Amino acid sequence: MFSKFSSFYEKARNKEIVAGLSLISIAVLLNLVFGYFAMIFAFYLSFFKWDYIGEMQFVGLKNYAIVVRDLIRGINGASYLLSPFYTGLKNILVYTAIVVPVQTFLAIVLASFANQKIKGQQFFKVSYFLPATTSSVIIALIFIWLFMKNGFINYVLTTVVPGFQPIDWINDKSYLLLAIALVAIWGTSGHFMVSFLAAMQAIPKDIYEAAMLDGAGPIRRFFFITIPMLRPMIVYVVVMGLIGALQMFDLAWVMAGANGGPGGAGYTVALDIYNEAFTRINPGVAAAKSWFLFAIIFTTTYLFQKKYGGAMR
Repeated sequence: MFSKFSSFYEKARNKEIVAGLSLISIAVLLNLVFGYFAMIFAFYLSFFKWDYIGEMQFVGLKNYAIVVRDLIRGINGASYLLSPFYTGLKNILVYTAIVVPVQTFLAIVLASFANQKIKGQQFFKVSYFLPATTSSVIIALIFIWLFMKNGFINYVLTTVVPGFQPIDWINDKSYLLLAIALVAIWGTSGHFMVSFLAAMQAIPKDIYEAAMLDGAGPIRRFFFITIPMLRPMIVYVVVMGLIGALQMFDLAWVMAGANGGPGGAGYTVALDIYNEAFTRINPGVAAAKSWFLFAIIFTTTYLFQKKYGGAMR
């Protein structure tokens, strides 16, 4: 009887394994084709000159030399038309420096409010997370209207700030990148708030109770218990924020246009890669620029995790 039961168990287990492999096979296949294969082919393509129609012509490191020449021109003060990759890189670094710290801080603050036992807590949680569920293109289109010179944002600032003069956010190169960064912060903070909220709820309550018995108030408990306990999650959120910010494309495309808006103020590396591949029809150069961007993202995230990632182990 035991042998029959064992045989039945093995058959059922084998069926579960086959079913599981069948379910994940599609996702694995798509990841292999559009992930690893695309990455390997881009590296291969970066050594060739091609126009999508004719034969691929091997050019060695010439495509990478074009990217380096672009960077040198930008450092020497050339216009963004002559150094688009440098312009995109400069803009995206400034954008990342604005977005990542602010969205991380705001996500922690929102998670702290959502973690409180107050009336309507679920409503606040949904409200905070709602922007993360909305299409970034739709969000960008709405904010274009809000950022108009006679739009709602200027109306509020004019009402609240004495002597404030309306700003043409989208058409002024001094404010375009800031406007894009504000939209990104609004759209991503709620997503990371959920991660911080889960981490906060995993902190043992005994630690807070012991601190309260020792006379620690809410502010001291937050800075000396919550923040240190959240350090692994902070590292994770910052790394994910760096990856997302450095390859930002959608908001820049909608709010600044393919050419990056006035003076290329909203031009990004991802926009330049797209233009190189599909406007200037240089997929080899686009692939080389893609690998430059990969190297920047990998180096940045690696150095950050090496310095602060000890908290995650």
